Amino acid sequence: MSQTTPALRLTNLFLAPGTRTRRDPDAVFDRIVARASRGRMPLRAEYAADLDHLRLALRAFARFPGLSPLGWMAGQGLVESRVRNHVVVGDLRARHPGIADEPVDAPVFVVGMPRTGTTLTYNILSRSPEHRGPKLWEMTHLGLAVDDDTEAALIRRTRKKYAMVSRLSPTWDTIHPLYAEAEEEDTFIRAHSELHASAVPMPEYLERLRTFDHRTDYRFLRDTLQVLSYGRPARRWVLKHPANLFHMAEIRDVFPDAKFVWTHRAPEVALASLCSLAEASQRLHRHEDAVDLAQIGRDWVSIMSRGVSGAVAQRAELGPDVVLDLPYDRLTGDPGTALPELFTRLDARWGATDDANLAAARETPKTRAPHRYSLDRFGLDHAEVNEAFADYLALLPALPR
Repeated sequence: MSQTTPALRLTNLFLAPGTRTRRDPDAVFDRIVARASRGRMPLRAEYAADLDHLRLALRAFARFPGLSPLGWMAGQGLVESRVRNHVVVGDLRARHPGIADEPVDAPVFVVGMPRTGTTLTYNILSRSPEHRGPKLWEMTHLGLAVDDDTEAALIRRTRKKYAMVSRLSPTWDTIHPLYAEAEEEDTFIRAHSELHASAVPMPEYLERLRTFDHRTDYRFLRDTLQVLSYGRPARRWVLKHPANLFHMAEIRDVFPDAKFVWTHRAPEVALASLCSLAEASQRLHRHEDAVDLAQIGRDWVSIMSRGVSGAVAQRAELGPDVVLDLPYDRLTGDPGTALPELFTRLDARWGATDDANLAAARETPKTRAPHRYSLDRFGLDHAEVNEAFADYLALLPALPR
């Protein structure tokens, strides 16, 4: 299958004049903040300091020589959406002080590398009647509760926005389809993620992530969940994003009663899938001759192995009552037993709706083209991956079966 589409080539031709602004990414960043802030309450100091780290991400986009015109527009879009989120949430909390009283009790974070069963687990947990996960449309248009007609309009706008990705990439819908009205990953809310580096190299930004206090980002997540709870039925929040795995201790500091469901599978499978996602991202953001498959492999072995090794240490400190292990073989081999047991461990109730959700989820893969990936495409072999993930591989045999 071709890795580019006529629509992608035409889009890059159309957007080429806009690349002149790459010469001064800091000025672009300042304009983004000024535009988002117009008519709203000033950013809290903590929010502003957290957002300023995104300058490094925008500089990385601007300075990468192989960046396409679409890549530059997308890099600005990534930053602009996070800036807008912070401004909107800060403004709403200032105008509606009661938002700060909304409880976010015992949230559940589904963590794990890609292709380890996180999506199935997240969908079943978040769609249970007493739970909820943030939906793509409401993360794209953060705000207070709206009437049904307004909600339908926002869903249509979100669907139209993300349909562009499907038109431009021949593989994105196979790897990670995006549905406006469905639950999605909390990375669409928060400012920071190691996965921002899937598009272009971001060494300075990744180094900042290794040294700064992630609790600021998760406090903003808490603040946003309170906004999304305000004026709506009270339900237990369920969240998901692969990089949350790296920050369980910091999440627990912000959400003292949070629990984590860590899905487990051989790292070679997870890593190959993540590399495939990074390749699709590069092909959207770069000129075709700037896509480097071997570099993708090297980068993501490094990022993921360091993050997972840290997660193994955090798991030991937090304990089995906080970090609940869910092996992939058990999840997929007998989900009708594994998932109700998981609900019990989370003090949640399994019912007829959950049975129906599980049945529907098991049918979905049959209706979608399979996502195919391999380590060797990215210059990796099993021995290299096993060495990088030695700490994690030592843990796997001790997990419940």
